[in-house]
Amino acid sequence: MRIISVVITTTLALVLVVGTGVVRTPVAAGTDQAANAARERRIAAIHARFVFADIHAHPSRFHRANVDRIERDEIARYARGLIDVVVSNVSSDAAYQGGYTRRDGTEIARLPGNDVYPLKSGEAFAFTLDRLARVLKAIESGDVAAASTPQAVVDAKRRGQLALLPALEGADGLEGSLDNLRDITRRGVRLVQLVHFLDNGIGSNQTPPYEDRGLTDFGRALVREANRLGVIIDLAHANTRTIMDALETSSQPMLVSHTGAKALHEGDRYLTDDEIRAIGAKGGVIGIWPSADLETIGGMIRHIDHVRKLVGIDHLAIASDLRGMNYIEAFGEEANFRAIIEGLIDAGYSDDEVGKVMGGNFFGLWQRVSR
Repeated sequence: MRIISVVITTTLALVLVVGTGVVRTPVAAGTDQAANAARERRIAAIHARFVFADIHAHPSRFHRANVDRIERDEIARYARGLIDVVVSNVSSDAAYQGGYTRRDGTEIARLPGNDVYPLKSGEAFAFTLDRLARVLKAIESGDVAAASTPQAVVDAKRRGQLALLPALEGADGLEGSLDNLRDITRRGVRLVQLVHFLDNGIGSNQTPPYEDRGLTDFGRALVREANRLGVIIDLAHANTRTIMDALETSSQPMLVSHTGAKALHEGDRYLTDDEIRAIGAKGGVIGIWPSADLETIGGMIRHIDHVRKLVGIDHLAIASDLRGMNYIEAFGEEANFRAIIEGLIDAGYSDDEVGKVMGGNFFGLWQRVSR
């Protein structure tokens, strides 16, 4: 398997993680260079054995910006970060809520709460297909590969090529139609997140205004059809009742792609310990994000530690939510995935544990769901 390598500029400091901060202790240049070289060999060896995945992102802000395709500089950032596959999400609820730019440059203002624009039948699905086309154009260019199957990602990695996995963030754009789900699956979508910022005809979300309801009848039918089609279901943004109903309905493991532990940060977008245990019991995966809320890479690792203690290392992943939020400084707009890898190593995670968190667990879930 081909290994994508990255050259690191050496410094005259040995980095030691202490709590949430970083202390730099000067050491001899030769010692530092030898340590950096050893770490590079270790990271390369881990990456050779595992598929590294960003399990939730919007590269080039294609989901809202007026771009024709995912841009080459964004692809290059992922290559530098050793990522092999990126879940590229269309936020299809934007058709209703706004907060995006049309191809003609018209900006559609974002509405508050659960307010929506009055759309005609077919308009939300057309919006979804238009945004999806921007992912597909990047694939058609040959700059990236289509993550159509787990094996396709392995094959792309051997060629040294990034793969994109088209996805929906919020299934609002399906307009309550399983035929539309089948349509986008034929176009390459392999993951569907049930809800985003709007309560919809599928379920309810975590953010205000709160509505204490769970999965609808259509939501249950959608989960079952996704299971049949081999499409991953993402429960990110869903409220507790929707999560629990979906776990009960699904015959397959599910994931929550971009979140953290509510026990460590009291926020709307975070999971309770009970939710974490329920997702893990179903064989699911929880993606921890480098949100600015977590302050440092050390803070992000603490959330990973918390989930590991509750359900084990086999239920963890990472998700950048690239171009969708504000980040920990060490990760930043340049999407420094290597800072996460190094944070795990500095925290004492083994090679297998690092590989699992950086994508191996997500890849395994996808293999199970797609059979």
